[in-house]
This record gives sequence, structure tokens and C-alpha cells, in this order.
Amino acid sequence: MSDYKKTCIEDILKKLPPGYPMGGLFLNGLLVPVTNISNVCDCCAYFVGEDGQVVVVDTNKVDGLSFGEVEAEEEEEE
Repeated sequence: MSDYKKTCIEDILKKLPPGYPMGGLFLNGLLVPVTNISNVCDCCAYFVGEDGQVVVVDTNKVDGLSFGEVEAEEEEEE
């Protein structure tokens, strides 16, 4: 038996269908932009990053989720 404890974030992630659009996830308070979720297996969640690369994270390390588009801050040109 393991002492593994499922988090509320993991509950949410496991309910999302593959390909579900996302804006990003928060790891240690930092935004990691992703386009969608691929799948969740055990305690790992797989996402597709903005550049098309696969992003794998421990579901216990995710602080929050963002749905919808995440806009990057743009510098104003004068």
C-alpha cells in the first residue's frame, strides 16, 4: 500500500477528456502555458505545450489550472 493522497486538481484533471482546451497550469505559482490536456495516468498528467511539445507534470505539484486563452503581456510600442 502507498501513502499516496489524491488532490482536488488530480480529480479535475482525470475528469477532462483528451484534447480538452486549456490555457495553462500553475507550478509553484508560475504559469506554464499549455494548449490542451492529453491524458492523466497514475499521478502524471500529460499536456501539449504551446510549441507542440509534450509537457509531463506530477499532479501533486500542480497549484492551479487555467481554462481559456492565456494572453502574453505585450510591450507597448511608442
